[in-house]
Amino acid sequence: MIYPLLAALALSGPADAKKSKAPPPPPQGWHHEEGWKGDCYYPKDYATLGQGDKIPARADALAAMKTQWTGGRDDGVNFDSNVVEDVDTTLLGLPVKIEATSRENLDLCKVAMQSGDMAAWGSWMGGLNGRLNVGECNNPLSATRFDYLELGVGWQGAAALCKGDTAHIFATVQDRYRITEKGAWINVDGTEEPAVGADWPCNIERCTVGKLVGKFTGESGVELVFPIGASANFEAPESGVLVYSINDTTWYDNKWYSNGRIDDHAAVTIEPAGGLQ
Repeated sequence: MIYPLLAALALSGPADAKKSKAPPPPPQGWHHEEGWKGDCYYPKDYATLGQGDKIPARADALAAMKTQWTGGRDDGVNFDSNVVEDVDTTLLGLPVKIEATSRENLDLCKVAMQSGDMAAWGSWMGGLNGRLNVGECNNPLSATRFDYLELGVGWQGAAALCKGDTAHIFATVQDRYRITEKGAWINVDGTEEPAVGADWPCNIERCTVGKLVGKFTGESGVELVFPIGASANFEAPESGVLVYSINDTTWYDNKWYSNGRIDDHAAVTIEPAGGLQ
């Protein structure tokens, strides 16, 4: 004789066990399904992250997307380099928008890797920078941005500005570098030699060789280049993105001064003129 309770357990046990089995967690990082032509980058679930964990998660997602967008994954994806640089600059200045961008990018990547058709993904990419800049000035410059100057690259340190924002940009002057193999050691004020010619990032008055200079790209596409040196204020004539660089034409031979133990590294700060609002 089978007691009713035992019979019920015998009948329901396997089914209940199947129901209680938790679904696998969604993938994170590079992943592909069977039959796909390449991998897609799955960002972390930002909603489950604290603010401190969101910052590296966004940085990882942007680096991964840029690698694929520029052909680094060898999977047939290779978008226009100028478009990619514009998007990268905007997202560096507006990192909170990396979250939605990485989710949209994943959806388009999955479609492309299944079908082999990049058209929809490419169309999305082509208009992405304009969409990212829509409404960016709901968040005017209100916080201090701090970073170390890189000698081996050009424009860097993107900061979003709203029309009418005045940014105070300043850099440490005790840190020295040189921009030619046997050149003089200088700081962010540069040399006294004028930068003459179209090859220089900044060739207007007071833009000397080796000086820290800035570039502002407005939402209209107009670019304004200006000298910074140790300190300068810049008022944005329209909404856009501010970047800075050493005024140089080559980067491979630049070098920080070293006393044998410690290398100099100039710090650059961008803050609202007059301090925090």
